[in-house]
Amino acid sequence: MARTIKGNKNVIQSYILTTAKYQFTINEKRILYRLIERAQEEIEGVKIKDHLCKMQKNLWSVTMEMPITAILGAISTEEQRNTNYEEVKKAARSLGKKFVEWDDGKTWQGTALIYNVKITKGNGMMRFDVSDWVWGMMLDFSKGFRKYELVTAMKFKSPYTMRFYELMSGQTRPYFMTVDEVREMFGVQDKYKQPAMLRKRIIDPAQKELDESSPYSFAVTEERDGDKKTSKIVGFNFYPVFHEENQDKALQKVEQQAKVTASLQLDGRVYDYLKYTWGFRSDEINKNKSTLIDGQALIPDFVGFLAELVGGARTANNPKGYVIGSIKRKIEEINETKGK
Repeated sequence: MARTIKGNKNVIQSYILTTAKYQFTINEKRILYRLIERAQEEIEGVKIKDHLCKMQKNLWSVTMEMPITAILGAISTEEQRNTNYEEVKKAARSLGKKFVEWDDGKTWQGTALIYNVKITKGNGMMRFDVSDWVWGMMLDFSKGFRKYELVTAMKFKSPYTMRFYELMSGQTRPYFMTVDEVREMFGVQDKYKQPAMLRKRIIDPAQKELDESSPYSFAVTEERDGDKKTSKIVGFNFYPVFHEENQDKALQKVEQQAKVTASLQLDGRVYDYLKYTWGFRSDEINKNKSTLIDGQALIPDFVGFLAELVGGARTANNPKGYVIGSIKRKIEEINETKGK
């Protein structure tokens, strides 16, 4: 049965990060997932709802501040009891020692992944800086991207599972890696010299965990340098496997809705009013499709409501933004009333 997870969302990750070669612990990965989440919110122009989470852009860096619970909140109750500030400090200390470098052939750059870390135990807050160019790398989708469920990724018990989840999310074609590429990808160049052990310790456990709780998993076959079973293993073929029963039901609905244009989902009168009275372009309507569909479903006489906004919009710097903002506020008001 498909799941519905409170607070879950799809996040977009740059393929540069997906295919980067590194070895992280679980809590290090969770900190990075929160960074990626905030980076995506910046792209989408989404206001961070949790007032405890803050982001400040400086001249050469980005300062992030978030509650420890944003890192540990997705962990099971049992694990939370065994995870404390010391574990988060350990993860932050380790991330601060990881050196990130980038070379595009013209310029070489290098820095600690995060630095200037401060954890205040009294209020449970964690603050740190990220270099501006590392932040930019998180937003660089020029090489492609991967989309995955945030809460699903946060709950995995192994960093290797997390990496495979990122690699296989949305993947439609077989993915081949040599033995050395697998070692480099997961930062275990000095471990598991025998390919069979590499599969036993990293690949197979990750596949098992993905099969149990992830919509995206894989089947794996070994590539050998000969036709005999005793021939040397030189690489692995990873074939995408999709488990629909493990997909978040609410997110699945959003994905399906996104594939249908607003013109087919909105009442014709609403669509025409937005287009011809307010001057919305088709792409602008589609961009705000989710808000408009919710408004149409929740606000009585939606066209009449839009007409009432004319007076306020005349004095607004951004009339279209005023309309969308008014719809969102009205939806929140209705939902709050229902919740009482």
